[in-house]
Amino acid sequence: MASTALAACGDNNQPAADQPAPPPAAAPEPDEAAAQTEADEDAADAEETVEDAADETPDSPSETEAAAGEEPEAEEPAASETNGNGAGAVGDGEFLVAGLTGNPQAGRRVFVQCQTCHVMDEGVNRTGPSLYGIFGRTAGTVEGFRYSAANRDSGVVWDAEVMFEYLENPRRFMPGTNMVFPGIRNEQQRADLIAWMKENGGVAE
Repeated sequence: MASTALAACGDNNQPAADQPAPPPAAAPEPDEAAAQTEADEDAADAEETVEDAADETPDSPSETEAAAGEEPEAEEPAASETNGNGAGAVGDGEFLVAGLTGNPQAGRRVFVQCQTCHVMDEGVNRTGPSLYGIFGRTAGTVEGFRYSAANRDSGVVWDAEVMFEYLENPRRFMPGTNMVFPGIRNEQQRADLIAWMKENGGVAE
C-alpha cells in the first residue's frame, strides 16, 4: 500500500509527457487612447489650416462693391469768362453778377423803377443821365448832364460789380449824390437788372 502511494506521488511530480505547451503571450495592442489623441490633433490642425486660408481670401463682396462704387472727385468747373465789365456770360442772355445769375427778362421788369429818370438810349438825358454805354464808363462824364460834385469827383468806373453794390443804396455808396432813388435791397433783382441793362445798351457798341 505504501509503495503504491509513493508511486502515485512520484507520478504527480513529473510533468505529463503528452501535455501541450502554453501558447505564447499575444503582443500588446497599441494604446487606443493615444491613437485617438493623435487623430484629434490632426483634425484640429486641419481646421486651423482652413481658417488661415479663409483669412487670406479677398475682401468680402460688400467691401469690393463699396470700393468699386467710389467715384473720383469731380474737377471744379472753370471760372466763367468775364466780358470785361465785371460780369461773366453764363448762357443765352444770362450773366453772372456777384455770384448770382442775372436774368435779363426778369431785369426788364425791375427797370420799371428806373425809367422815370433814366433811359437806355444814347444821348437822351432826363432827370438822370442816359445809361447807354454805362458799363466801362467813368461816373459823371455824360455830356450835357449836370452832375453833383460827389458824382463827378468820385472817380468811380462803372462795371457790373460796382453797379451791383451801388444799386443797393446809392446814397450810402456815394454820399452827397443827388440820386433820390432809395435802392434795391433784393440781390437777385439787382443781378437781373444789370443783366438786362447789358443787353439793352448798357455796353456801348
